[in-house]
Amino acid sequence: MFTSPKTMLIRVTAIAVAVVGSVGFITTANAQQDYGDLIILLRDDSGVPMPSPEVLVPDPETGLLVDGGLCWQPIAFVPDPDPDNLCPAECVIEATTPATVSVDQFNCGVAAGCSGCTKEVDIGRVNSARAPDRVFESQLEDVIVTLSTADCITLDPAGRLVASHVVDDIVTTKTIDSPLQNLAIYRQLLLDGFLGDAVRSIDLPGSAFDTAARGLGAAIDKTSEVNVDLVAYLNLIMELDERTTILDPKICETFREEVQGVIQLVEKCYLDYGAFGYDRTSNFGGLPAPPHIPAGNPQNGWFEHLAEINPQQQPPDPPLFHITRGPTLPAVFDVDPGFTNGRIGGFAQAADDTRAVINFMHDWPVPDADVFGTPVVCAGNPGLITYDVAISEQSGLQVPMQMVDGGDGREFFVTVSNMSSSPDPATGTLTVTAVPESGGVVFGSPWVFEFTDLAPGTSQSWTTFFNIGLGEETTINWTATADATHDVNLGNNTVTATTNVIVTSSDTDEDDDGLLDVVDNCTVVFNPLQIDVDGDGFGNFCDPDFNNDGIVNIMDMAYLKATFFTDDALADLNGDGVVNAEDLGILSSMFFAPPGPSCCGVLP
Repeated sequence: MFTSPKTMLIRVTAIAVAVVGSVGFITTANAQQDYGDLIILLRDDSGVPMPSPEVLVPDPETGLLVDGGLCWQPIAFVPDPDPDNLCPAECVIEATTPATVSVDQFNCGVAAGCSGCTKEVDIGRVNSARAPDRVFESQLEDVIVTLSTADCITLDPAGRLVASHVVDDIVTTKTIDSPLQNLAIYRQLLLDGFLGDAVRSIDLPGSAFDTAARGLGAAIDKTSEVNVDLVAYLNLIMELDERTTILDPKICETFREEVQGVIQLVEKCYLDYGAFGYDRTSNFGGLPAPPHIPAGNPQNGWFEHLAEINPQQQPPDPPLFHITRGPTLPAVFDVDPGFTNGRIGGFAQAADDTRAVINFMHDWPVPDADVFGTPVVCAGNPGLITYDVAISEQSGLQVPMQMVDGGDGREFFVTVSNMSSSPDPATGTLTVTAVPESGGVVFGSPWVFEFTDLAPGTSQSWTTFFNIGLGEETTINWTATADATHDVNLGNNTVTATTNVIVTSSDTDEDDDGLLDVVDNCTVVFNPLQIDVDGDGFGNFCDPDFNNDGIVNIMDMAYLKATFFTDDALADLNGDGVVNAEDLGILSSMFFAPPGPSCCGVLP
């Protein structure tokens, strides 16, 4: 809750969306700040926070009348009973519907002594919305491979995506039930409107809007509630309000807030769900899709679950259960039609309905569903070939970090994999290109390697020798790309790397240490003694890479720190007999750089 006007203003830098009379959140705009206080606000029917009216208010420092108002308005929640007077009557403003909490119209902070009237919302496991983009992208990649390699994509009674495979006329299914994967589905569909890539998008059994709502519902705690506030709060955390989405143009409003100690007007924008419509009856009348329950005579909108044979059974007689089949609506929702006005409220209702059905099936599961459950119908797709070919970002393309122009030449290594999730062997090509930034040509580039019938879960590698004669220092940009006709995931097919090219001359001594560059183990650092304690071809003066991993980093800093004020020969970079601040200076000047340059050192 707000503890001071300044605290409030920091936390209210972004507002989630809710409907008037419903609830919403106040929170921060990025994942590095505190999300502790999620305060319910007054909203309009588009989910935009309703600012207080503009008014003239006295400046507390000068006493002069200045512009005020346009503040967020927290909805008032008066504890009942309230023996400790946590929410005093003077803090409740009855002029709005519902009532709101008194706010200082100068700085837009909750009035002193009134924080007990605000209410917070716990977002539960959707804290995962704070994950960086790469986490969502990784989860989405798994979803895309699962769906793209399936013989059939269907929907379960809650609306979750189900991937089915047919082997020897036996159907096996995998429901996309991971909360994080479903949150990734929601995010991706709002960003692009499809799963997969624009060229090979996945044919989903439902609209992008409906699938996004169902994904969000499957991401939420089963016993929680999806409301408009939660939807908008997640949008803010995932920065969807700041990105291009299928819901553009956004709805924007102006509010007053403190920015770096100055009260000023700030425009905030929110996703517009105005095109979304939802009806609970028609939604669950079409789930699962396609219908498959009961077997042999499937009925629209039917599902199966465990139920008591006699709910009135009394102890000591044990309850008896059976598997029952029938419409989802009366079993889960009775006759409640839910929210029917569309917009963000309808979207939240659609997501929460998915959550409610998942919770019901969790509480009343069909035992041994593989044995006693009704199998999903999937005719299969004979002759369909699919696989997921990938090049590892970490080890798929290994090139020299540094090499000498016109030297003896080096090798590069490249590996392609057919992922273990692939159902079929893969055939295709892997192309490696090397392009100097300064122009010119690397002899042999591009290299094309072929792979045939690469089994799922296996890899194939190639090692190739190359040489360069560019005549100048430059950087070579490498690219490795795998291409296979039936590859279902193009997001992991390309990796890049770089090589720094240095030029040496047989009759130059760049550092004037008396040794020509062709024999100098530190070509740009004065080191006439050529001390090289670890014998790796890099002189101590230019080799703070103590662990020989090819880069000077925190591990090397830790080694130097451990040997400080000792006579450790490896860490004594300048060879003065003691590890001290001068050696630290050498290491610091090369931090995040490779050792060298050297005539003779070879980087890993």
